[in-house]
Amino acid sequence: MTAHTAQMHPVSYRSTDWRALGTYVFLGIADGDRLTEARAVAEHLLDEVDRTCSRFRDDSDLMRANRAAGEWVDVSPLLVEAVDAALDVAATTEGLVDPTLGRALIALGYDRDLDAVRERASGDAPGPADLPPMPGRSGGWREVQTDPAGRLRVPDGVALDLGATGKAFAADVISTALADQGHDCILSLGGDVAVGRSGDTRHRWPVSLSERPGGEVVETFTLTEGGVATSTTVHRTWTHHGRAVHHVLDPATGLPVLRTWRTVTVRAGTCLAANAASTASLVLGERADRWLTDRGFSARLVSQDGSVRTLGGWPDSPAEGQD
Repeated sequence: MTAHTAQMHPVSYRSTDWRALGTYVFLGIADGDRLTEARAVAEHLLDEVDRTCSRFRDDSDLMRANRAAGEWVDVSPLLVEAVDAALDVAATTEGLVDPTLGRALIALGYDRDLDAVRERASGDAPGPADLPPMPGRSGGWREVQTDPAGRLRVPDGVALDLGATGKAFAADVISTALADQGHDCILSLGGDVAVGRSGDTRHRWPVSLSERPGGEVVETFTLTEGGVATSTTVHRTWTHHGRAVHHVLDPATGLPVLRTWRTVTVRAGTCLAANAASTASLVLGERADRWLTDRGFSARLVSQDGSVRTLGGWPDSPAEGQD
């Protein structure tokens, strides 16, 4: 999540914010005179991401591919790129971050925009004391097939969900596209932050952390390149048959991960790499600090009692070259 400390910004800095993909968007530009142009590029790409990658639009390319599981489907090359990114994350995390948990999320009631899920859940009757394992197929991500020309095959028994990687992927795509057009920028997409650099200049962009959008700022640091992402078990929550659940699932069970950490924030060479590590950390629980340290990440972990643990020289990032 971004904060704005004027003395850290270029003299002509300007920013704008709006909503897309069910969350907030913040865009800061070093050359403020080009803000309108930059926002138009970002809005166009966000619209394309929503149109192709959303699990909450019946007409999206992702939903068409899910409905035709087992068959090749013509889709936008952007969706292929997003799925390939999710599969790369699954491989590098050894399946800790799995894009094939769509059926489990639906079984938990997360089949539409979160506000609508919460409204429906308010009338749920109490359910069993323990939730049964959710539907899924272990390692199903290995069977997903893509064609760069614009085709996708979802395996039988699987539904793709890009919620664990989609925003970070979009943040990287948009910041890179803006940098390619000469914009030095910072973009926050629901707290997934990416810096776009068009040249050798390194602007010191201020970034503030809070547990949820609009919440109390708990720390502020500067970002000059790469990305930062926060994963949490306390924001996207709802009730399912009277049980409190959240959206970060353990691929081994299809159930929400145990709440060892309230939030995990990671810095890396890209927003996608940071988000992959922060999400994997929630799944790993008590094993997260060793996993992060072994991979050289700079991270900040907040336990359920509010105590904070930092790793890898946080907030400075020896891992900013990772991607």
